Amino acid sequence: MKDLPFRVWPLYEDQTRMKHQVFSDYFDKWVKIVGKYRKVVYFDGFSGCGAYDDKGTVKFGSPILAAQIAEKNRLNLKRDARLVIIDANKENVDNIKKILECLKLDIKPIFVSEDFDKTVNEVLDDVKNLAPTFFFIDPFGFKIKMATLRKIMERPNTEILLTFMYNAIARFLEAEKIEVAFNELFDCEDWKKIRAEKGSNRENAIIRLYRTKLKEFSHFVYQYRMSFPDKERTYYYLFHLTNHPLGCSIMKSCFAKYNFGKVEYLGRLNAQKTLSEYAGTKAEDIKKDILSILDSPRKYSNILETLIDETPYLESELIKTLKKLEEEQKICIVREPASTPTGRLRKSIELQDTVIKKE
Repeated sequence: MKDLPFRVWPLYEDQTRMKHQVFSDYFDKWVKIVGKYRKVVYFDGFSGCGAYDDKGTVKFGSPILAAQIAEKNRLNLKRDARLVIIDANKENVDNIKKILECLKLDIKPIFVSEDFDKTVNEVLDDVKNLAPTFFFIDPFGFKIKMATLRKIMERPNTEILLTFMYNAIARFLEAEKIEVAFNELFDCEDWKKIRAEKGSNRENAIIRLYRTKLKEFSHFVYQYRMSFPDKERTYYYLFHLTNHPLGCSIMKSCFAKYNFGKVEYLGRLNAQKTLSEYAGTKAEDIKKDILSILDSPRKYSNILETLIDETPYLESELIKTLKKLEEEQKICIVREPASTPTGRLRKSIELQDTVIKKE
């Protein structure tokens, strides 16, 4: 790493690698889908230095990955993406510029050496018609303001992938000096009631409160638990905010793709346990959850919207279970249209199809 024209972070942790894999997979799909007819924008908050030392190999962080994805889509698919890279540390911003120059990427991001919250609020105040925008907000601490997240999601066609530093938040919950920061983080003082909780009760209460506040302004919110790679303990959570069920569904699929079918990262110790866990009991749980909401006929789109961010199930698992329930004659599915363009009876399940529970 001595001869590189840019600086690298000395450690590339396993959970960071996982975060970058999921982010890259999803962002590429997001650009292709959302940017099909419109130019899109990407904001990278708290971008860091942009590169990591992975046992002698350089691995790139989110601003570089986003730039590579944007350039690939621009060249191959003619989808334009504007990048805004923000970090309060000017050395980090300058380092990212050096990496992009070294990689000879044609894409030219906007670089901002300023406070993320200040920058984003200024942009939202100044730009009235914001293009579809993806925000990746990846702070080390917990200075993110709920009011800013609300302001972002009030704009149409915006999404957020947010790192919620649970381990640090739980550790400083009793510290009086940062009460103001916590009030802004949660947009309320209800977090103070959690101080008396311990262990998993504290964790569940913190995540439940934070998600409840996010759900006030984002239609779909799902949290992905990220464990320490070598400890059975939570490091942080990734919260995904979107107003479209397809976004939530795709993000869950991207996460499961790299985590043995699970929508959480359990570290090296627990990674292989997941395959057997998913077989019998999970299938029955999905059946129960689907049947429990079929008090009246429902469009599949409504079933998806109801369950996609309230359960750990993937959309593929919901569809598979609906077909199984149909085979077992516990439900009937009215497909519209009933046939494929070639005249065959349709077996797929589409958003407009109606699901009816049999008595």
